[in-house]
Amino acid sequence: MIIDVLQMKEIYFSCLKPYIEDIVLLESCWNEVIVSYSDQRRAYHTLVHLQHFSNQLDLCKNKLSDYSTAYLAMIYHDIVYFMMDGTNEEKSALVAVNHLNRLQYPSDLISVCSEMILATKTHAGNSSSDINYFIDADMSILGADSGSYAQYAVGIRKEYGDSIYFDQGRKQVLQSFLNMERIFKTDLFFDRYEKQARLNIQLEIDNLG
Repeated sequence: MIIDVLQMKEIYFSCLKPYIEDIVLLESCWNEVIVSYSDQRRAYHTLVHLQHFSNQLDLCKNKLSDYSTAYLAMIYHDIVYFMMDGTNEEKSALVAVNHLNRLQYPSDLISVCSEMILATKTHAGNSSSDINYFIDADMSILGADSGSYAQYAVGIRKEYGDSIYFDQGRKQVLQSFLNMERIFKTDLFFDRYEKQARLNIQLEIDNLG
């Protein structure tokens, strides 16, 4: 996959320029994003993941009532990672709120952005259509072709595989997806990815033994 960091930066800036003229501050916030996703400990939750997520948001752009807020939530949703207490999403949402307040993004939209990020903790269905499209876009890797899915699984193992509990925990997470009535909450993503996702997940569970 081609990573177009410049394009992602341009979209990020276009979402925020209506509210802030301080380009230096915009650059500073963007650079924090780049540094976080370039952490050498990351193997899946990297700029490649952001690019994939961005591509998926493009698929449902005309379905979203607020693409800009969804895009900003995408940028920040994994900015904090490797929290041993399992608060990645909460900490990421706090960074988003901090940045967006400084960048004078509307407070009501900051709340929506935070809610979107927090929704990636459980990927449960939501009353908000935008949030359902957002979490489906985040989960879309599950329904990728078998080769791409295998690379994703390897990346997750590199990030967490040092734990002796990895296999057990991974199987529990994967089984929780299979136990969902629908992994993908929107018809767009369900029709596109559900069948392959279930095949991919079951194969990984089988390989875990």
